[in-house]
Amino acid sequence: MNLTPLLWAARKREDRRPLYRRIFTHRRLDILHKTFIRSILGFILFSTSYCIVNTGIYYTFVRPIRREEREQLERELIEADRAGFALNK
Repeated sequence: MNLTPLLWAARKREDRRPLYRRIFTHRRLDILHKTFIRSILGFILFSTSYCIVNTGIYYTFVRPIRREEREQLERELIEADRAGFALNK
């Protein structure tokens, strides 16, 4: 009985792939791609929610306060104008 084919099949095979192919297998590339895509989508979701929340805060709180301050300044200028004061440049 010749064991040469059996020994040949059982021998330790040398990996002839280049180093980058041994490191970046398809499984690792899939994991890396999935992580990269999830990171991009997470950043987009965070940025969008940040912009929406800031816009809501601006229109709910900041804008009415600024409008009230502007109207108050206009009223004070009108009262000062009626009282006879003038702004000289």
